[in-house]
Amino acid sequence: MRVLIAGAGIGGLCLAQGLRAAGVRVSVFERGCALENRALDNRGLEARGQGYRIHIDDHGGEALRRCLPEHLYRLYLATSARPGAGRISTLGTDLSVLSTFEAGTGSPHSAVNRLTLRQILLGGLGADVHFGHQVTAVEPDADGVRVRFAGGREDRGDVLVGADGVNSVVRAAVAPDSAPIDTGLRCVYGRTPLAALPDLPARFFDGFTAVAGDTATLALAAFRARTPPADAAAALAPGLALTPVPDYLMWAVVGAAPREREPVALHRFAQGVVRRWHPELVRIVREADVPATFRTPIRTSPPVPRWPAGRVAVLGDAIHVMPPSGGAGANTALRDAALLTERLTTVDPREAIAAYADEMREYATAVVHRSYLAAGLARGRE
Repeated sequence: MRVLIAGAGIGGLCLAQGLRAAGVRVSVFERGCALENRALDNRGLEARGQGYRIHIDDHGGEALRRCLPEHLYRLYLATSARPGAGRISTLGTDLSVLSTFEAGTGSPHSAVNRLTLRQILLGGLGADVHFGHQVTAVEPDADGVRVRFAGGREDRGDVLVGADGVNSVVRAAVAPDSAPIDTGLRCVYGRTPLAALPDLPARFFDGFTAVAGDTATLALAAFRARTPPADAAAALAPGLALTPVPDYLMWAVVGAAPREREPVALHRFAQGVVRRWHPELVRIVREADVPATFRTPIRTSPPVPRWPAGRVAVLGDAIHVMPPSGGAGANTALRDAALLTERLTTVDPREAIAAYADEMREYATAVVHRSYLAAGLARGRE
């Protein structure tokens, strides 16, 4: 069996690793260019329109354990964040505590830097990943699937998995009535080096913090790797190059952001949001790495649909995009990848995809709903 995967994001690469470890031939097709292409703007590659720090929950951590070879799983653990107190806090704009929830650390790996995880997931895949391949058409039949790419190229496999994100061409081919829903809100992401924030209060290292303003919310989470990526790679995966990641505080302003995409304008907007808030919050945004600022729409999904039984599957944001609440989207994509790996390596492809779709539909629809509520969108529409 040969599996084609559209999209080299976290979900698609986790699936590729799991299938490859089980002896299944895989080919991953990514419309973007290789991370190693230094001619590109690496800031954009780091962000990928999705943020910097990802919380990894039990489902995500277990999926990585099941799909990654041992040395890459250990590398993921080594480069994850130093665990904090596991506290989820909501503060007022004067830093008064409105609520606190002691979530606990739960597992030894609480968060990762998105670019580092993606580079780890690429480890060992080599020629199985084809960059610069944008899927334009999907043609399934009784025996397999033909995929066409921009520029006239095409390929054929026994199974196609759409891991091609929120604007998925694969989803549009099999479930055209399940397009994502734009909530109308926007998230402006930023990153401030911890070196620029001496004497930052300890509360910002305890977990996840939300600051509730009248017209916008500011989310904050620190990232400090257990082991510098280069050192960890040298010890656990020699030859795998990981981009250095200075410690940082990720922040995100959620609200009615401007239409501008230029980082300076978005940073100016964020500064305007917090200008009358506590001086510590003003400092956090002011000292940001301005070119790393970007904006992304907040979308959600209708209930995960049924699609025709066959040889095409869809995972992650391609089928169940959700608000960025606690890394739910990334963790659900990893969970999808582990489940689909298990199914495809135990039964006939058609039966495997049908079983995967039924199980994924149930848990993913529930996670989308919880993320919607956690983001306060239900109240916002009342």
